[in-house]
Amino acid sequence: MAGTQGNPQQPRRGSDDRPQSTVSQSMRVRVTVIGVALCLFFGLLIYMLYTYQVRDTEKWSAKATAQQLSDEEIAPNRGVIYDANMKVLARSSTVWTIVASPRDMKEAKTDIITLAQKLAEILDLDAEKVLEKLQKSDSNYQSIKKKVEKPLADALTAWIDEYNSIEENKSTPIRGISLVQDSKRYYPYGNFASTVLGFVNADGNGVLGLERRYNDELVGTPGRVVKPKNAWGYDLPNTVYEADYDAQDGNSLVLTIDETIQHCVEKELASLVSLNNVTNRAVGIVMNVKTGEILAMATMPDYDLNDPYTIADAAQAAEIAAIADDDARQDAIYTAQWAQWRNKAVSDTYYPGSVFKTVTASMALDSGAADAGTSFTCGGKIEIPGTGGLHMNCARPQGHGTLDFYGGLNYSCNPYFIQLGWRIGAERFCDYLQAFGFKEKTGIDMDDEATCITYSVDRMGITELSSSAFGQSSSVTPIAMLTAASAAINGGKLVQPHVVKQILDADGNVVKTIGTTVKRQVISETVSRQVATMLGESVADKVNGHGHAAYVAGYHVGGKSGTSQKHQNIHGDDEAQEYVASFFGFAPANDPEIGVLVFVDEPHNPNTTFGGTICGPSVGNILGEIMPYLGYTPDYNEEEAATAVVSMPNLVELTLDAASRKVNENGFAATTIGEGTTVTYQYPAAGTAVARQSTVILYTDPGATGQTVTVPNVIGKPYGTVSNILKGAKLNFSAQGSESNNSIAVSQNVAEGAEVQMGEVIEIQFQDPSMTD
Repeated sequence: MAGTQGNPQQPRRGSDDRPQSTVSQSMRVRVTVIGVALCLFFGLLIYMLYTYQVRDTEKWSAKATAQQLSDEEIAPNRGVIYDANMKVLARSSTVWTIVASPRDMKEAKTDIITLAQKLAEILDLDAEKVLEKLQKSDSNYQSIKKKVEKPLADALTAWIDEYNSIEENKSTPIRGISLVQDSKRYYPYGNFASTVLGFVNADGNGVLGLERRYNDELVGTPGRVVKPKNAWGYDLPNTVYEADYDAQDGNSLVLTIDETIQHCVEKELASLVSLNNVTNRAVGIVMNVKTGEILAMATMPDYDLNDPYTIADAAQAAEIAAIADDDARQDAIYTAQWAQWRNKAVSDTYYPGSVFKTVTASMALDSGAADAGTSFTCGGKIEIPGTGGLHMNCARPQGHGTLDFYGGLNYSCNPYFIQLGWRIGAERFCDYLQAFGFKEKTGIDMDDEATCITYSVDRMGITELSSSAFGQSSSVTPIAMLTAASAAINGGKLVQPHVVKQILDADGNVVKTIGTTVKRQVISETVSRQVATMLGESVADKVNGHGHAAYVAGYHVGGKSGTSQKHQNIHGDDEAQEYVASFFGFAPANDPEIGVLVFVDEPHNPNTTFGGTICGPSVGNILGEIMPYLGYTPDYNEEEAATAVVSMPNLVELTLDAASRKVNENGFAATTIGEGTTVTYQYPAAGTAVARQSTVILYTDPGATGQTVTVPNVIGKPYGTVSNILKGAKLNFSAQGSESNNSIAVSQNVAEGAEVQMGEVIEIQFQDPSMTD
């Protein structure tokens, strides 16, 4: 062993041939890494448990609940909209959404082909498209049709019940069809007040008008039906955990709008648009000038609230349908829809023309810049100082000569009002613009009110002041113009207009009442009475009154006409020039309460463009119809009493002598036809509204039914000639519009050549083309 004694023993190695010290160090590193990893893992686990169970417990509980519960929404009924007399203008009714669960159908082995065909038949759908939805077997929700009304919903459920009751259908029963309650909006009067009310979209939210402005009040709170479901998404039957939460119906609105007055305004505007070939719509507003309550507001032509997306103008719809390019056609449809939906009375501005002179006159008198005796001379045009020879014209080319204050207002003389504007001055003029509300919105509780456009004092030079004084440079909304003009004649108070007077809860209890808001005293009561009196004289003067077209027998009416150029062509005539014609009227003139503004945008009347001629008669017709309705008793003078409209008495079965006496007592004339001595038939019939001095035809033969005559053409004839022609044809007539010596007939309600009964009342519309403004 001597050979080994000099060699020391080699150290022992591990299995991987590494020294033991190296192995121990490696193990320590591994243990440390694993320990750190475990610490991180358990730390993260503890943090996540804290997050889920403590910090975000509500969030994750809600998600868990959503997975475990089915939540079905029940739509509330939208609140009712009533007129001032509680007539329903808009209401919601219960309808249903038909929903299918193809997954339930697959499990029940439902015959989906038969079901698709029946759904298509009952609900007027395409069977192939319905079948596509029913074939989506992994879905538990497919909407088949929304807004299904009760008769169709009942028909569907009845068919399902009948189908499932048949023995041979037991193996393929109808399952997975649900009817989810919903709500649908109805407008009983169709087009009535369409631009005021607005409508709702498919989701039941207001799109325009009051429906949008008061959407939060009207919409209500949805109800819910909550049920537990299993891991596959199926409802668990017969569970005690089901919960129902009733829907809360929305609040209702009571409007200041009166259905009777609204219909009157809409009828007049429709006639106005047709008679004058108006291409850019007409507006009419009726307001209580003391309270700000809007009794009527209309824009014509209008549209059907129950079918708002259809273009109401048939000619326009045909033009759009003919557009070949799909994108261009859709753009045209979109543009036409928004045009017909727009509430021109609130959302558009226009140059008011001479109606604005009501405001300028009030400024001048209230500021002391002028008085009733202030006179200026009109030579047909006036040069504006410092403009290098710029002239502004009067509507009467030959001029008016020298006019006092009433004369300037009555004849609507531009040079007169330009000089008034100079006296008022730019700074004071702008202060009054602010006071009359033209520098701010009126605050009417309606959707999308526009802001008036007026000059600021730093931009109002002599030219701008001159044109603003006669209503050409300030672009205002119709509602702002009516509100300001009302302040000029109601005692000087600027009132805030409003359309809603009460908000009711679902049980009919009053939640809120909207009363009168007086913003400020704009002019003195004395000046206001002075302006109202002058405007009343302008309407009452049958010879020289430029407001006479709005005259109403028995009622003291005041008013001011207006005509403006749309593109402010103040330098001269232009064949392409378009106009706006308007008229502001009010009654009673000695204590104004009811104000009416009517204007037409782009009339094409062959005889005139002037607002007094075009719109004055419509304002008179509106006031003549609504004043008795509102309880104002007519007070006729002697001349008016002789021609007042009264009810024809019943003369049948009276002797001729007795009938004649009754005819004379009521101010009528009579023509007798027949050989008898007792009246057997009369025309016009008893109860017909006719003017005194009309002729009633009395028949005395047994079985008489009346003779016919041929209606002559009187269009284009002056007033006196029309009267003679119709009397000669043994016809009566009702005159509407201006009845001055210069008036001519522009329309008749019965066409030339028609055969009518002798004594028929023919309605004739008159206009006086000589009246300017």
